[in-house]
Amino acid sequence: MLAETQVSHTMLKRKYLKSGLELIFILLILIGGLKVLDRAKSLPVYDSDEVSWIFTGYYFNLYFLHFDLFHEDWNDYEAFDHPPLAKYIVGGTLFLNGYTIDSLEPKRFINSMVPLVDAQKVFDLVLPKVPNPNVVIPSTRSVIFGFALSSLFLIYIFLRTSYGILPAIIATSLIACNPIFSSVSTRILADPVLLFFFALLVLLCALYLKSQRNVYIVLGFIVSSLAFLTKLNGILSVFVLIIVFLVKNKFSMSKDDWKSLIAGFIAFLIISVLLNPVFLNTGAKAIWKMVDVRWSVFRLYQESWKSVALLSIGERFHVAAQMIFFKYSVFYQLVKVPVELILFVAGAYYAFSRKELLLILIFVFLVVIPISILPFNMPRYFYWIFPFIYIIAGLSSNLFKEMLSKRNLNLFKTRISSLNRWHIIGDKGRQRE
Repeated sequence: MLAETQVSHTMLKRKYLKSGLELIFILLILIGGLKVLDRAKSLPVYDSDEVSWIFTGYYFNLYFLHFDLFHEDWNDYEAFDHPPLAKYIVGGTLFLNGYTIDSLEPKRFINSMVPLVDAQKVFDLVLPKVPNPNVVIPSTRSVIFGFALSSLFLIYIFLRTSYGILPAIIATSLIACNPIFSSVSTRILADPVLLFFFALLVLLCALYLKSQRNVYIVLGFIVSSLAFLTKLNGILSVFVLIIVFLVKNKFSMSKDDWKSLIAGFIAFLIISVLLNPVFLNTGAKAIWKMVDVRWSVFRLYQESWKSVALLSIGERFHVAAQMIFFKYSVFYQLVKVPVELILFVAGAYYAFSRKELLLILIFVFLVVIPISILPFNMPRYFYWIFPFIYIIAGLSSNLFKEMLSKRNLNLFKTRISSLNRWHIIGDKGRQRE
């Protein structure tokens, strides 16, 4: 009885210790993130895309303040260049600060200067049109950073609940320390918003696989629609969600499963159409027009900046490996050892050897496919890809733990067999006597 009480007391102390360490880690991430934001939010604008996104806040006025769903500007080039959710977020932030963008003219002016041969000249011309930039730019950067920091916590919760505390700490630390993450997270771009919805979808898929409650699938379709309304790449989330649902049910679904799947699709369609009036104005052709606009922009940029253009799939994967595991690797810069690459290979082996469905889908749809269509050798384009590589890298700790456990078990068995062997020899010796 006393022994059981001591064991229980020891386990309780370990639990409290683990919880304390976990709380300290979360506070460190939070405080570190806020310090990064405090240093970066008031920096001068050096990316033309930041200014462009501010002016696209005009669509918030058009949708939420005027509710003019059939205005001619919904057929403008700018309406098809990017889905509108990030534009609404930027415009809403400006509105809460007491400012609005009342025209597309500044954004059209920037588009007329593409490709930006003299970016500084364009900045000098358009920055005065930003209403009170000393207030608007830091405020909008703070909102975007909120999505980035929330993504970190969602990734932590996903790994913590599915694979344990050590993979969660390793993966979250690697992401938070990566220079690409800290740089892009504090800029007015759609990428941190997209990362947030991808991370939320992964968490919902994990919860579904654990509980098999169809409500998570319906919520997943809603999140997928928001990802698709952020960037066209968000459509990848739909494929992840459907495959998780089908494989988990072994392609044999009950009536309730079908109802949940249909309800999810309906929610996806309603949200996508209602929040993006280009579908109301153009119909289903809007998808192909959006793809065509983005493709034409990529081709223009590739022709204009040939030094950073990626023209083949092999070249894209080579550049991605260089960017993620070497050039922007904290460990490689310090000790010249690609620690992240080693961890990723080990984590990938763990995921595929155990046939971890969600991790395999993350690898295919959120790593391999995005890398295969990368247009440029620019850090920003790796922003929402490398966190999922580091998620897999974090799983390496479970592989190493299993290997260590097996080694200790084999060592224990060897020692036991050795003792047994000496015991038998001793018995034989006594029998001879």
